[in-house]
Amino acid sequence: MEYTQTELINAALSDPAHAPMSLADIVSTEIQEFKRSPQYRTILEADRYYRNLSDVQNKTNEIEARSNTHIEHPILKKLIDQKAHYLLAKPWSIDTENKAYGDALNELFDPVFRAKIMSQGKGAVKSGIAWMQPYFDGNRLAWMRIPSAELCPLWADCEHTRLDAFIRFYAQVIYIGRNKQIIRRAEFWDRSGVKWFVAPDGTDNYKLDHERGGANHFDCDGRQYNWAKVPIVWTKYNEEELPLHYYIKTLIDDINWQTSVTADVLRDVAKFVYILKNYGGQDLDEFVRELRRSLAIKVDADGGVDKLQADLNIDAVLGFLDKQRRDVFDYGSGVDTKDPDLGNASGTAIHFRYMDLDTDCTSLGLQLKDTFQQMKPFLDTYLQMTGQGDFGKEKFDIVFNADMPVNETDVINNAKTSQGIVSARTILKNHPWVEDVEEEEKELEAEKKKAMEDFGQGLFDGDIAAGEGGEANAEE
Repeated sequence: MEYTQTELINAALSDPAHAPMSLADIVSTEIQEFKRSPQYRTILEADRYYRNLSDVQNKTNEIEARSNTHIEHPILKKLIDQKAHYLLAKPWSIDTENKAYGDALNELFDPVFRAKIMSQGKGAVKSGIAWMQPYFDGNRLAWMRIPSAELCPLWADCEHTRLDAFIRFYAQVIYIGRNKQIIRRAEFWDRSGVKWFVAPDGTDNYKLDHERGGANHFDCDGRQYNWAKVPIVWTKYNEEELPLHYYIKTLIDDINWQTSVTADVLRDVAKFVYILKNYGGQDLDEFVRELRRSLAIKVDADGGVDKLQADLNIDAVLGFLDKQRRDVFDYGSGVDTKDPDLGNASGTAIHFRYMDLDTDCTSLGLQLKDTFQQMKPFLDTYLQMTGQGDFGKEKFDIVFNADMPVNETDVINNAKTSQGIVSARTILKNHPWVEDVEEEEKELEAEKKKAMEDFGQGLFDGDIAAGEGGEANAEE
């Protein structure tokens, strides 16, 4: 009889004694299979490349006397950071029709949370998929980034849109007396709560941690609760959950390898190959010593010394590396800021240069918007628990402020000519000087109120002045 993943989990939870596999067996098996998967290897490799440790580190030289350089270029880091900063460096805003809901969300989306969203977007590009888990810091809802290499998802559907559960596994450093030990731990999270497991032998064979056992999802005001859904949200870089590194690894490897090999030749170019004819010395070591000490050597009557020197075509190498650099930014959907023609490009030309980056970040932005919708049940539950209101039926959207270079004068002029055609709020959203639409609307309202007060005060003062003047004229 065959069992689905969900059936095994449900059987292990409902009747551990008669289940085909215990929950500990399921946790161990899932972790072992995840670690053997291509996705896990790609996640680890992508993280290594982001830290500027590519396969050029494996380069060797069979001849010990020759140079063996390992030159790294942080290309992947530059591209990933460029995408994250382009989409998320400028403050994003909340768009909702319910002002109370918007104010409550703005309070939750503090600078710490916004930094987590920046990390979440960067993690999605770097690892293919990024994870965030809700938890309570005291009595306040908070979010924790879970490393992609530490989380094994148990999807409920083939499209990977719903989760039955997830397993988090990690190593914990502990000290017993004066001895340092590393313990492997795992957590199994589903709708019913969390269960803790430990691998005492240091392998991935986990057993139930009887000291901790299991618990509900969170504790608030001394009471334990469970969320209505599995407490995790995710952001995908693409539908295939593949990282940027997957598409440009070979280009990065070739740039690093060719640069390192060229550096080896340049370092060794001064190490001539000498051709000796009727050398008067005894051996080659004596020849090298005499040459270094006296810059001269003794030869027989018909003797002499010639040398061979490597002929390196630097221009050809630089031309090839320049092509590889253009390719890596092309296929990595980035902008090469060292392009000599970029600084003199017109506004339309700049737009075309940024088109691939903008398209890629627009796709990432849609994935992040989906992440916020995954967060909504947790946010709404928290707001209801804390008495801030029941916003379950309300909607909100996130408006990202992408950092594409623009001609601000043209944008502002277009905004002016759009008055009366589109709403004032839409104009504010797209104005290059506006960072927070809600705050800007408050400032405009305050300015209007003050202007009305000043106008009314002026009229009142004018009436008094007119009245005083009239009385004076009557007396005359």
